Amino acid sequence: MERARHVSAERERHRNGEARTVGVIDIGSNTARFVQFEAAAETVRAVYEAKDVPRLGLAPGPGGQLSDAARARGVATLRRFARIVRSLGVTKTFAVATSAVRDAPNGPEFVHEVERTSGVLLRILSGAEEARYGYLGVAGAWELENDLVLDLGGGSLQLAQVRSGTLRNSVSLPLGVLRLFQRYFEHDPPKRREWDELRAHVRTTLTSVLEAFGGTSTRLIGIGGTVRALARASVEMRQYPLRRVHGYALTDHDMEALRELLSEMPTAKRRAVPGIGGDRADVILAGIVVLQELVRAVGVDRILVSGTGIREGIALEAIGAKLPVSADVLTERSAAAAAESFAFRLDHGREVAETARALFDVLAPRFGGGPTEARALRVAALMHDAGTAIDLWNHAHHSAYLIQNYPIWGLDQREVLLASMATYLHEGDAPPSEWKKDFLPIIRPPDLETADRLGAILEVAEMLSPARPRFALTGSGRTLSLSFSAPVDTTLPPRWAEKSRKPMERVFGLEVRLRDA
Repeated sequence: MERARHVSAERERHRNGEARTVGVIDIGSNTARFVQFEAAAETVRAVYEAKDVPRLGLAPGPGGQLSDAARARGVATLRRFARIVRSLGVTKTFAVATSAVRDAPNGPEFVHEVERTSGVLLRILSGAEEARYGYLGVAGAWELENDLVLDLGGGSLQLAQVRSGTLRNSVSLPLGVLRLFQRYFEHDPPKRREWDELRAHVRTTLTSVLEAFGGTSTRLIGIGGTVRALARASVEMRQYPLRRVHGYALTDHDMEALRELLSEMPTAKRRAVPGIGGDRADVILAGIVVLQELVRAVGVDRILVSGTGIREGIALEAIGAKLPVSADVLTERSAAAAAESFAFRLDHGREVAETARALFDVLAPRFGGGPTEARALRVAALMHDAGTAIDLWNHAHHSAYLIQNYPIWGLDQREVLLASMATYLHEGDAPPSEWKKDFLPIIRPPDLETADRLGAILEVAEMLSPARPRFALTGSGRTLSLSFSAPVDTTLPPRWAEKSRKPMERVFGLEVRLRDA
C-alpha cells in the first residue's frame, strides 16, 4: 500500500482547490443553522455546524409581522454566523430565509437590516424553492423513484412529489410546528379538545392537497429538525444499534408511543427526554400530529428519515452536482469523497471491486444475493483500505468503522452494516459474537451469513485482483474454477492459492481448481 505517496497526491489536490468548502445559512421560523460543507466528487459532507434558536415566527405582530423582539434575535444570530464564516475562511456562503420571513409583511425590512448590520445577503425562498432544495438534498443521498418528500419546519410544511426520480409537484402549507403550537395549544400539556381540533385541521388540509397531487407514493421521506428529533427520541427509546438517524424508519407505532409518552408531560419535563432537546420541547407535540396525519393520509406506515435536506440541496446546486442519479452513482461519489478525506487508494479499491463483482455474480445464486448485496459488496471493496488512515495493521476494523460512520449516500442502513461487516471480515477474522445481538433489528441471523459470504468474496478478490481472474462453477456446481488473463509475471501474494481455497471451502463448501497457473 503506497500510503505516503498517495497522501502527498491528496494534499496536492487540496492545494489545487479540487476539494472546496461551501457555507449555507438557513434561517427558519424556529431555528437557524450555519453549516460548512466540504465538497468533492459531486457530493457534500457537513464538517462544521452552528445552531441558534431565534424563533422568528414566535408571537407575530399585527398581520403576521415579525415582532421587534424576533427581529432583534434574528439579527443577533446572523451577526454571530457572519463572524463564524469569516473565522473559518469560507469563500462562498449562501444565506436563505424561509416561512417566517417569507410570510411577514415586514420580511424585506428584516432582510435589509440583516445586510446593513452583518453584511449577510439574505435571500427569501418561495415555498416552491424551499421544496425544490429539500428535494435536491434528498436526491443527493437517496435513489428516488415514486416518493413524497416532506419538510416539516416551524412555519410551514413543504411536500415535494417525485415521479420517476424527478420533482413533479410541490406545495407549501401553513402547517409548521411553531405556527400550529401557537394557534392550537393553550395549555401545557395540551387538553384533549386542543389535540382533536389540531388533528381535524391538519387532516382536512392534507386531504385536499394529496387528492390534487393524485397517484400513490412508494415512500414518504422526511427531513427537517422535528423529524430528526422524533427519530433520535425513538432511537433512544428502542436502544437502536445505529446512532445516526439517516435511514431510520420512523413508524406510526413509534410516533404513537412518543405521543403517549410526551403528551402527559409539561414542556419542562419533555426537555429532559433524550433526543427532543430544549428548542423543540414545546412544539414537538404539534409535529407528531402533522406527521401521523400525513402517514395515514398517504397510506404508508413509516417515514424514511433523511439526514440531508434544504442546506445540502443548496450546497449541491452550488457545486453543480448532477441529480437525480442512481444509488450506485451516489455510493461511488461518496467513496471518492472519502478517498480524498482519508487518502486511501481508490484505484486499488475499484480494481478489487471489479474482481469482487465477477466472483459475486458466480456465487450469488447460491445464497440469494441480489442488487442490495452487490451494492454493499462494492462499497466494502472500494473502502476496504480506508482504515489505513488510522492504523495499517488493524485497518480492516477501522475501515468497517468508517463505513458505518462516514456518510455513504445511496445505502440504506442494512446495506451500510453489510458493507461494514464484510470489510471487517475480509482479512479472515471471525465475526464477533456480539453482532448477533448488537445489530438487531437491522440485521437478522441470515444477514450475518450473508456478511460472512461477502467478506469471503472480498478476501479472495483483494488477493487475486492483480491477475485479473475469471471465475466459473464446474463439477455440478461443486468446484470454483479460476483462470487468469494478466501477464504470467504478475505478482501475487505468497501462498495465494492456499489462501484463496480456505475461504471458498469454509464459507461456500467449494473446491477451488486452477485452470492455468
